[in-house]
Amino acid sequence: MSDDTHVKKPTYRCTYEYSKPFGSPKHNWSVIGARGAVQLHITVVDKYGPSGGIEIHYRQPPEYMKNDAPSHDICWLLKCPCWHDGSSLQAEEVWIPRWQDDPHNHDAMFIALQRVLEENTDPTP
Repeated sequence: MSDDTHVKKPTYRCTYEYSKPFGSPKHNWSVIGARGAVQLHITVVDKYGPSGGIEIHYRQPPEYMKNDAPSHDICWLLKCPCWHDGSSLQAEEVWIPRWQDDPHNHDAMFIALQRVLEENTDPTP
């Protein structure tokens, strides 16, 4: 019988921000952990509808970026060097519909974004 009470679970700093640059609502979720961060933004522009992007910020380069210099010497989100990769298509096909189905459920969004971070970063910080 295993005792899971001594397993340290990762902790995350989760933030949601709302702003209205140029009069268009912008939603921004960030999840920051020991291995990196994930950031999702969705902007709603009149006559065009929502658009957005999701980006993973890595503290250590993933295998496919191991020979690359950091994307930023000081990442605005992690406050350290980072390698990042993102997708507007994934935001359009996955995250915007999720948000449209339940726009005020930030806890569910944070849980889903934590899962993305865990699935895309090395388990050893």
